[in-house]
Amino acid sequence: MNTAGYSSWSGSLQEVPGGHWKQWRWRFLLVALALMVTTVLWALILSILLSKGQSLQTDLKSARSELTQAQVKLVEQESALKELSDRVTKSLAEAGRDREGIRSELYRELEGVRLGNSSCLECPTSWLPFRGSCYFFSVQKATWAEAQKNCSGAGAHLVIVGDLDEQGFLSRNTGGRGYWLGLRAVRRGRKIQSYQWVDGVRLSFSYWNKGEPNDSRGLEDCIMMLDSGLWNDAPCSNERDNWICEKRRSC
Repeated sequence: MNTAGYSSWSGSLQEVPGGHWKQWRWRFLLVALALMVTTVLWALILSILLSKGQSLQTDLKSARSELTQAQVKLVEQESALKELSDRVTKSLAEAGRDREGIRSELYRELEGVRLGNSSCLECPTSWLPFRGSCYFFSVQKATWAEAQKNCSGAGAHLVIVGDLDEQGFLSRNTGGRGYWLGLRAVRRGRKIQSYQWVDGVRLSFSYWNKGEPNDSRGLEDCIMMLDSGLWNDAPCSNERDNWICEKRRSC
């Protein structure tokens, strides 16, 4: 028998008023205290998490700002590099043209010496003068190699086009025909690496037709001038074209 809440009096048990209420009150207080402590702990934990979240958000904004600045600097550096590259490319092109002019002039003079200065005369009949050189526009047709051989036999070489003025002179005298130029592809394996004149100078000035050179079927190593004056690559074995010879003169 549970005697809690009872008192002995004259040998009999009596119920003590309010015994059960006191027990429940203490239990309620303990539960309330536990809830309060739990609430405080959760509030503290949430406060710490919120503080860390705000700190991470601040760090993220700072990182984004630094990334944006880095991207801006990278764009500026790329722009500066492109400008420098353009200047270098322009300078190299100008140097290449100067070198081409010097080497072409030297080649012409050496040809004149090799042939006993026969090229240092006034332009022969049927040859056209232009800026110190003589030009022969053939009426026969031949392959590129045969054309170069014919020019060499006349103390000349297939024409080397140095600039737009010379190109204009040649274009005005095509007479509706196509002509071989002294320009060939430099090929390694099946791939064209560059184009080179007969004097060994690499191509700098060009006057290509639209879509050219296209090296159709991998067989177009030699360059000819169309009747429009524009350039086109063609098989060196093509026998449908005339040729232009050039040699130096001294007046």
